[in-house]
Amino acid sequence: MSKVLSLKLDVEKLNLSEEDKKQTAQYVINKVIENVILSYAQTQRGFGEKERRQYYKIADALELAVKDNSDMITLEDDQAGFLKNCFRESKLMPNTLLRQIEDLVNNINDR
Repeated sequence: MSKVLSLKLDVEKLNLSEEDKKQTAQYVINKVIENVILSYAQTQRGFGEKERRQYYKIADALELAVKDNSDMITLEDDQAGFLKNCFRESKLMPNTLLRQIEDLVNNINDR
């Protein structure tokens, strides 16, 4: 079964730099998710083949969403689980942007 990750942010609540305000929500979400996954990979001392493939598929879907200005991406069950696990297990400094994106990840719905 497929899962849907929303790519909508409430930018008004965020304290973004002027440069970041020029970016799309999809771009900002893409970069944060990429950093969270890579942070998680560091704590694991890298990824095995399965995790690397999941990362590549998620990264490709996010890149396409940025390019197409899409407000959602579709993930497979294992990709959604992997993404949720990365957010759960990563040691991250809390902030408003991360909170919003973590909420999006935690609210991944069935398609």
